[in-house]
Amino acid sequence: MDVYQTVLVAAATGFFSAFGTGIAMKTDIAWIKKILEGHEERISSIEKITK
Repeated sequence: MDVYQTVLVAAATGFFSAFGTGIAMKTDIAWIKKILEGHEERISSIEKITK
């Protein structure tokens, strides 16, 4: 019974760790896309000024 509980706790810990990592990556990717869009707008405005 002790081995069963140990395996269950390890599996649950692994699952929640992977789930949390996935959510964090999704959030970071969305944030990076938002920052890149801002950079594209800034670069476009700078290109308009210099032309």
